[in-house]
Amino acid sequence: MAAYSAAMRMLAMREYCTVELRGRLIDKGHAADAVTSVLNRLLADGYLSEERFAEVSIRSRVKRGETPRVAAMKARRKGVNETALAIALAEAEASFDADSACRELLSRRDPQGLYRGDSRIWQRHARFLQNKGFNTATILRVMNDTHEQFDN
Repeated sequence: MAAYSAAMRMLAMREYCTVELRGRLIDKGHAADAVTSVLNRLLADGYLSEERFAEVSIRSRVKRGETPRVAAMKARRKGVNETALAIALAEAEASFDADSACRELLSRRDPQGLYRGDSRIWQRHARFLQNKGFNTATILRVMNDTHEQFDN
């Protein structure tokens, strides 16, 4: 029962995938068989959901400026179910506009547009955007469009 209470406290804070919650409960010293029965109960009761975790994980990372593919890759590392992840990824990609997301992230990172006058800053921002998962064509299009917008 202690493992169930600990799991409920953790789930009250945020969503977890089954693998992540199992690891945390075992790290807290709960027996593996007790953890398995608790996880089965939580799944049956709907308190633990791989689909919900995948959706929330991708949505929160996209809000932080990552592309859905990078967000899904990071969720995969946590051990989320592949089927749930594929569904959440498809939904996120359907509503994702790479150009506007890239433009917004660039304007948050460099509100004064300093990259327009310094090639080192331009390269640093381009690497930053690549690390967030944007492809080179999108980065060049957005950085050059923004540059032309401010020149006129």
